[in-house]
Amino acid sequence: MLKSLLATAVFAFVAASAAAAETPASAEDCLKAAFDIAQAAENKNLPSDELDKVEEMLMKMENLCDARQFNEAAAVATDLKTMISKE
Repeated sequence: MLKSLLATAVFAFVAASAAAAETPASAEDCLKAAFDIAQAAENKNLPSDELDKVEEMLMKMENLCDARQFNEAAAVATDLKTMISKE
């Protein structure tokens, strides 16, 4: 059962990573990628200081999505994915 739960969590993280690696085509896609990354970070149970950094970067990404700066948002998503995967 634990292996199944772990496999599900890994799959969700990989899916979020794949979404973050691509430049979103719309603000909706961009915000969905941010949400997926936030879910992956939540599943990792990061320490408070790391979680604060992730939240700050997610806010930046969401602002970039709202401003339709999708390439910049994708770059932040890649940085987030790297940060989360380190933990």
